[in-house]
Amino acid sequence: MNYKVNIWKDDSLKREIVYTADNDIQAIQMASAATPDGCRSTYEEITEEQKSCLMEKEPMVQNEEDQVKAVA
Repeated sequence: MNYKVNIWKDDSLKREIVYTADNDIQAIQMASAATPDGCRSTYEEITEEQKSCLMEKEPMVQNEEDQVKAVA
């Protein structure tokens, strides 16, 4: 099954993570492990088509964020 985790700090969305897990329990554990201290997360099951769409645009967004951090 495919899942999307939204990680929140206060009221702002920090990051979306897309991953595959065998069941809901594993998905919850993975979401928890990906959530930094002081943040909260929500997860939802997504379709293969939604996963493909998110995976296509996510690497570019992440690369831009990493470049901004490296310059700062």
